[in-house]
Amino acid sequence: MAQPQPATRTQLWSACLGNLFEHYDTALFSFLSPFLAPLIFPKEEPITALILTYAMIPLGMLARPLGSLVFGYIGDRHGRKHALFLSLSGMAIVSAAIALSPTFAQAGAIAPLLFCIGRLLQNFLSAGESMGGAIFLLENTPEKKHDLLSGFYNASTIGGILLASAGVFLVSQYKSIETGWRLLYLFGCITALFGCFIRRKLPTSQSAPKFSQTFPHLAKALWRYRNPLLLIAVSSGFAYANYSIALVFINGFIPLISPLTKAQMMSINTALLLLDFGTLPLFGYLASKISREKLMLTAALSVAVCAIPLFSLLKGATFFTLIAVRICFVIFGVAFFAPYHAWAQQLLPPEHRYAIVSFGYALGSQALGGPTAAISLWCFKNTHSVTSASWYWILLALASTAAILLKKTQEKTA
Repeated sequence: MAQPQPATRTQLWSACLGNLFEHYDTALFSFLSPFLAPLIFPKEEPITALILTYAMIPLGMLARPLGSLVFGYIGDRHGRKHALFLSLSGMAIVSAAIALSPTFAQAGAIAPLLFCIGRLLQNFLSAGESMGGAIFLLENTPEKKHDLLSGFYNASTIGGILLASAGVFLVSQYKSIETGWRLLYLFGCITALFGCFIRRKLPTSQSAPKFSQTFPHLAKALWRYRNPLLLIAVSSGFAYANYSIALVFINGFIPLISPLTKAQMMSINTALLLLDFGTLPLFGYLASKISREKLMLTAALSVAVCAIPLFSLLKGATFFTLIAVRICFVIFGVAFFAPYHAWAQQLLPPEHRYAIVSFGYALGSQALGGPTAAISLWCFKNTHSVTSASWYWILLALASTAAILLKKTQEKTA
């Protein structure tokens, strides 16, 4: 079988820009949660309002897996380019709709419902983007460059999160959050439309191959490849939790246990995202030298061992202690996620790759990783122990460690 040619700049920009917007759009709500909570649930006390708002983050638990199957089917049957264009254009429309959504003061109890519907549609449409873009890119690239390009692609993930964090920081600094959040969603809509324009320019021949299969074939494939599907789901749940802990949960958690404000947390968050953005390609390169599994195992075991000691430092922590702890959290996440796409795609044949990898990622990230912030805050509320906020994260780290070791064991016995 002929080796694929190196990805063109248009392909690289197309994949990365779509991924950047997808993560900007989904991260935006996460970063806005501490600010939107009193706007959506003004009648609740602060911690309860924040828990209810955080609980909207995993609303994609049903929508994203369903979307991954729909767009995965389109991508495998009709071509990667077609699925990616539909996904991104749909997300642009939903972003514009969320920007126009009313708050509780404007619409009463219907406001939380509208935000929930927006989150469901976001997750359904974005399910075809993050994994589909990576598949599109790596299928057009020689195997020896997969780890490095996986790191670069993940850097676009952080680029989107970084833009969202910087935007929320700016509107909070200028004390215009009550109207500025709408402008942030409109900016995302414009970015997505630009990405759609680039994708329309891609020749059909550059899109990944099409495979003749029907939904019954897809159902059989899901059962046949159930073990790789489970491995992908568990590992993606932990990967999602890493970023949720380091870059979402901490922003609302620290102001509850320290004098630091939410605006200060967002400024730190933006700086840490720059670190994340810069180190992902580096860790992708490192994975190509020491093996994907070793790097991912090291990251997962580090979380299992270090999470409780690091969380114990947060209570009464100084500004610099907080930064040091969060840097550790970010490094754990980068080391695990940098080679993730290359690792996940090798588990499946091309004819089922888009659907099963997307479904596994959607299932794991939403069902396991998505509730991380809400569960961690619930643990803290009920135990009053700072370290209890790390329990769920540790559980996912251990599960992910077991999943990677299981894969290595299966490879040795095959």
